[in-house]
Amino acid sequence: MDPNLPTNRNLSRLIALVFILAGTGSILQIGGGNWDVTSHLLFKPETFFTPSHAILYAGIFVLIVSAILCITLILRHKDLRQNSIYLPLRLLILGSSLSLIAGPGDYFWHQLFGVDGFLSPTHLLLITGMLINSFGSAIGLVRIMPAIQNLFVSKLCRIFLIFAFIALWLNLISFIYIFALPISNGELFNFNLNPLIESLIAIIFLPIVNSLVAISIIKTTKKFGYLSLIGTGVFLMTLLTNILPSVVTTAFMPYYLLSALPFFIVDVFLYKKSLSSRVAVDQNTKLIIAGTISASLFYIIGYPWLPLALGNYLTPIDLEAVGFTTLDDIVPLFMNSLYFVLPATIIIGALLGLFTAFIFLKFEKNLARKVHTSVK
Repeated sequence: MDPNLPTNRNLSRLIALVFILAGTGSILQIGGGNWDVTSHLLFKPETFFTPSHAILYAGIFVLIVSAILCITLILRHKDLRQNSIYLPLRLLILGSSLSLIAGPGDYFWHQLFGVDGFLSPTHLLLITGMLINSFGSAIGLVRIMPAIQNLFVSKLCRIFLIFAFIALWLNLISFIYIFALPISNGELFNFNLNPLIESLIAIIFLPIVNSLVAISIIKTTKKFGYLSLIGTGVFLMTLLTNILPSVVTTAFMPYYLLSALPFFIVDVFLYKKSLSSRVAVDQNTKLIIAGTISASLFYIIGYPWLPLALGNYLTPIDLEAVGFTTLDDIVPLFMNSLYFVLPATIIIGALLGLFTAFIFLKFEKNLARKVHTSVK
């Protein structure tokens, strides 16, 4: 066992349950948040009291409870401050504090300024808190799992690690979207960036995120099935919160779900010995391939939001010229341009994923060398 982990079994189980609770809150937060953005894109009547906000703030409530438990643990067990588990505990406290401030702030923003855009100050504060929370729950579960000796709690940790990574992946994507989507023009303030900058943000950073998260999942779990389950979970969450709210966007749904298949293929390639014995490929090369494939899927993973960010530059359409009004209007444009856009984005994503994976492994190697040198 890692000497920097808690040695008290009861304390370890309690900490694990706190991170499980935080993982639950994170998945509720991002689910409600993404549904709320979809409602904005469908131009549904906007008030503070909506079902999507209810799910979002239910997640915030759960995370606030977990943050209070984190504070209690730190105060009662001061030795945790020298422990590797201290960082994720602090992340949950910080992320929940930001969310707690953003919640009432968003309500008052609505009261003062009416309908807001995606990139409003309160939304940016909220999604920053969501992202920090998802990092806290994922890192916490990864770090506490080796200290858990109770079989039931250990299984719970493995299950909720999947949900924590799904929430982390979706939160990273949403954090990019808040700058990339041209939906930040509220009643009084227009926070939309330059359309070219929005497109570049989406094209560059979404593949990088997909590659980094896929490699991190593989490096962290080291077991067959996790990448498949987490990747499929990302697709299913997107389906529930971004696609199903609109009847029109479901037209692409069967093909969208099939897009999760590459994650399973990567999983088989990484872990099935029968295949590995036929093709001699070292682990770093496998990770690079996994990162490249995951990054190449960024356009499909981004359906149905991403075409909005790329509409004027990557797709051969002009949103203003065709009279775009809601998310439903982008679907036929998405379908008609897919023959051109999909191959282009696969190539762009693959190149960025390849570069990201290479840099990640290079950085990891240099870091390991420095640690080895300092130990000597």
